[in-house]
Amino acid sequence: MKWTLLLFLISSYNLIAQISTDNSISLSCDSFYGVDDFESIYYSTDNVLYKKSESKRLEFFDIQLGDITSVDIINPLKILVFYRDTQTLVFLDNRLNEQQRLNFNTLKPQRFIEHVRLAGERRLWLYNLDLSRLELYDYTNHKLVNSTTPVKEPVIEMQSDYNFCHLITEKGIITYNTYASETSRIIEELKLPVAFDFEQLGFQTDSGWKWYQFDKEFRFRESEITTSFSQEYSPESLYLKGGKLYLYHQKRLHVQTINLKKP
Repeated sequence: MKWTLLLFLISSYNLIAQISTDNSISLSCDSFYGVDDFESIYYSTDNVLYKKSESKRLEFFDIQLGDITSVDIINPLKILVFYRDTQTLVFLDNRLNEQQRLNFNTLKPQRFIEHVRLAGERRLWLYNLDLSRLELYDYTNHKLVNSTTPVKEPVIEMQSDYNFCHLITEKGIITYNTYASETSRIIEELKLPVAFDFEQLGFQTDSGWKWYQFDKEFRFRESEITTSFSQEYSPESLYLKGGKLYLYHQKRLHVQTINLKKP
């Protein structure tokens, strides 16, 4: 028991020392999804979702569901794992135990769901590919709450919080509220991925990084960074949380501090 505790303390110390030395850690995975309030790291390899902390590693997989399309950890007590090919959404708890499963093939009227995000208690943001529109869906009562008018550009990615959903297209970013009304539009040829954390948003362009922040009118305004920020990476995955930007690049997870000026 004493040797186990000693090895754990040494392992924890080495991890902390590694992070503090170059603000990065080694992480070999297929996809990096983010970090929660307790600094647990979420990633997947060979379609197995992992949650890794300093003390343990949890996992979830279901080979019958196909490839993992996206993972939403905005609420670490209700994690969403979406499998687009089988139109299946799995809800997990904080120990990666399955809580619930939704099969979108049973929706009426039938439609193909391209993207899914959590929209608060009992609600989901769904992007309906058949009708090219964003939908707010009550999954407990199985009913459509609101939907937008058709989106003219193909939607490549979706970011959200409980009150707003941001559709990333080839021409920029369109923001909608829970009433299905457009509140903001960024016209920009951006590079994926996009980093978003409630009121802050960032992405790369051909000319460098750009950062935006929500104003009082719920519109994104371009902002400046007040802290030092390295712009050398072209990350494969991004995650923004609590003023920290996590960039996954060439099997390393880099951490940088982001502090934006208010618009």
